[in-house]
Amino acid sequence: MHASQQPAAFASFWGKARPDPAARGRSFHPAWAHGLDVAAAGKALLRSRPRAFHAVAARLGWSIAGLEALWLHLLALHDIGKFSPLFQAKVPLLYPATLPPLPEAMVGRHDPGHPAAGLLLLSGWLEEEGDGPALGRGWSGRVRHRLLQPILGHHGRPVRLPEDWQPEDAGPLFGPVAEAAARSYWSAVAALLPVPDLAPPSTAAMAEASWTLAGFTALADWIGSSQRWFPYVAADTDVAAYWDESCRRAEAALGEAGLRPAQPGPRLSFAALTGLPYPPTDAQTWAGAVALPQGPLLALVEDVTGGGKTEAALMLAHRLLAEGRADGLYLALPTMATANAMFARIEEIAGRLYDGTARPSLALAHGRASLHPRFRRAAEGLFVDPAPGSDEDAATVAPAWLASESRKALLADLGVGTIDQAVLAVLPNRFGTVRLAGLAGKVVIVDEAHSYDAYVSAELSRLVAFHAASGGATIVLSATLPAAVKRRLVAAWRGAVGAPDRPLAATNYPLATLIGMDGTSAETRLTARADLCRPLGVDRVPDAAGALDRIRRAAEAGACIAWIRNTVDDALDGAAALRAAGLDTDLFHARFAVADRLAIEARVLARFGKASHPEERRARVLVATQVVEQSLDLDFDLVVTDLAPVDAVLQRAGRLWRHGGRPRPIPGPTLVVVAPDPTGPIGADWAKTAFPRAAHVYADHAILWRTARELVARPVLRVPEDVRAVIEAVYDDGEDDIPPPLRPIRDAAIGRASAERSVAGQTLLVFPDGYRPDGRGWPEEGSAPTRLAEARRTLRLARADGDRLVPWHADPDPRLAWALSEVSVPERRLRGRDNPEPRWREAADAARAGWGRFEDAVILLPLEPQQDGSWQGTLLDADGDRLTLRYDGRTGLRF
Repeated sequence: MHASQQPAAFASFWGKARPDPAARGRSFHPAWAHGLDVAAAGKALLRSRPRAFHAVAARLGWSIAGLEALWLHLLALHDIGKFSPLFQAKVPLLYPATLPPLPEAMVGRHDPGHPAAGLLLLSGWLEEEGDGPALGRGWSGRVRHRLLQPILGHHGRPVRLPEDWQPEDAGPLFGPVAEAAARSYWSAVAALLPVPDLAPPSTAAMAEASWTLAGFTALADWIGSSQRWFPYVAADTDVAAYWDESCRRAEAALGEAGLRPAQPGPRLSFAALTGLPYPPTDAQTWAGAVALPQGPLLALVEDVTGGGKTEAALMLAHRLLAEGRADGLYLALPTMATANAMFARIEEIAGRLYDGTARPSLALAHGRASLHPRFRRAAEGLFVDPAPGSDEDAATVAPAWLASESRKALLADLGVGTIDQAVLAVLPNRFGTVRLAGLAGKVVIVDEAHSYDAYVSAELSRLVAFHAASGGATIVLSATLPAAVKRRLVAAWRGAVGAPDRPLAATNYPLATLIGMDGTSAETRLTARADLCRPLGVDRVPDAAGALDRIRRAAEAGACIAWIRNTVDDALDGAAALRAAGLDTDLFHARFAVADRLAIEARVLARFGKASHPEERRARVLVATQVVEQSLDLDFDLVVTDLAPVDAVLQRAGRLWRHGGRPRPIPGPTLVVVAPDPTGPIGADWAKTAFPRAAHVYADHAILWRTARELVARPVLRVPEDVRAVIEAVYDDGEDDIPPPLRPIRDAAIGRASAERSVAGQTLLVFPDGYRPDGRGWPEEGSAPTRLAEARRTLRLARADGDRLVPWHADPDPRLAWALSEVSVPERRLRGRDNPEPRWREAADAARAGWGRFEDAVILLPLEPQQDGSWQGTLLDADGDRLTLRYDGRTGLRF
């Protein structure tokens, strides 16, 4: 216990003034009490997640005790700017009686906001010589500013001061009475949380440490601002007694929020970890035996599709957990569908990664995570306390607090989500540093690393660099990683840790590469799984008619077939033609309402996945777009694919004869590629004539031509022997082999990729720069583009129910019902049509009444039933021009 201390001069200054119904009549929470709440939350965070703070202390040259003392002291001062009369006047009824009326000179004055006011005040105090706390004594002003930015910038953005403001402006901004009250509070904090005399760090070290401090400060403020855990108290409460109580509440808050890391379990064998009945593959054996260098590390596993790369990565991560070198995992996937599929796989293994008594938190992180059926129940808090004896979710929990936002989901012990959620940590956006805090101490596993364009690849390289600089381990997985992409990733990692740049020598495939702090690369040649080592037949057909014929003949033999098309409209046409021919055809693409898409995804996995039965598969056809290309464990007897870049084609081929032991009605695995002839006359329209809709999807037609050339030259593709050679032949930097008519298209594509990397370079955060205002807006995360894709709009489908409009998908929760009724479409397809017909105006206004302000741009599409069972709606532009759309659960949205 500390000596009793009354708040006195600072008692009546309010800090929070939005009481919940349980506030027991108190209209505000004192500023001093909120400061101590946040410091208590910080103390609990530091002691429960010491790994990240030990790294910061080492960087700064301090002991962990010294860092803790300084950080908690500053956390207690994070809202010191709220002592400003301009802030206190925001709630006139709570304006402290001890303050004189707002001076005339301050009435109408621009309020810089309490973070900026606090930064001015603390900066001014710390410049003074005197008997104050030994906070930054002897430090340069630049280092002190680097220290204060992450503390005062706790609202998710660095504090930007008006250009003409200086620390001496704090006096007029606060006035003598408010500044004296703030100083009195500082003295109370100094008595309660004294700061040792710490050696000044370098500016560079303080800048690099600021990222971690910013993330955990914002997180501490989130926790300390919750009335659920820190209810409002009386202004005259004893300060020392309140600190002790606040520390107890903070410990309870971390447990309830799911923020106390679970205890990793002991080292297990591969079979015990994965529960798989067959022996480990070569990659998986390597993951269990390779010597792991100390410090941050980068591992790259290149192996054939279906070769068990994910389990190899999990084995590596498990070893790091068991050795006490990591606290958790984040698995980054290219799409929501692949993240959903991986979530189910991680659920099965989660409990084996941790101590038998632990219940690690598991979270799904992407824009539609709250709509995933199982995770939605978790978000509603149904898994936090399972009934005694129940085995539902026995191994993991998904606390509602973590499940409520994707950025919080990264704080879970085990996170599964899209790459977008991770790269937001290295983009200037509000609370991106909380994502960095969530990744700190985790093993980051990046799957399908080959599948990203130049912009996202640059983001991935920067994420790898940030994570390495923070001491983390990254594992990159790919079946088809071009050498140039690999070199950029390795260079980014080495640059971040200061490791020497040494060339990668091995060209084998499959291959595992492990890089440590000394920069050396342990490159290990691997052997692919025996049943995936095979000659793969490759046949070219010139057009969709040829594809239909091959599919019909295979279905007649009893085969199950996938036809993967490059646009939704091509998939719609293909499915319609197959159904007209009497074939049992499923359709899967991205233009379904969310509820229908989730149901289709589950049905596709059941019919064509590992657990599917022969009678379910016989003579069935799946027509799909790229949504089935990656990470979905699907298996077909025959795969037909429209021409795409070679890495995408090889991914699609990985769905051929994927699971051993199945009866096969056709003689061998064959990939049928729909492509124009690469050996005949080549004009500039070579690809566009064959694929008029899809020509813009893969805009580098030279890459398409090279892919067709390599595949036609190999009527039998040997896997894995030919994979590396084919990939490098397609992505070779030279141009001499490219037909002259395609070279301008190739040059334009190279220019676009270079421009995308340039945009990324100008946009992305730079680790040595530190957390500071840099002229960028640090917008809300929804406004920070993680991909340079074409603009899209969200439609919400509404059924006509008499004179009312109701969500397409029914649910007792109206907000959830509307979210499950959404479809995303390219904005260009709407051509400015975004208004329902005038006759629906009143019903549309009524339907939108419950929507939030962030949903203003969402388009409501009223649908009416048609005789053929579909539903039809019309959208208008400002001039009344019409666009008719149809929707049904079998085909999705049609223009």
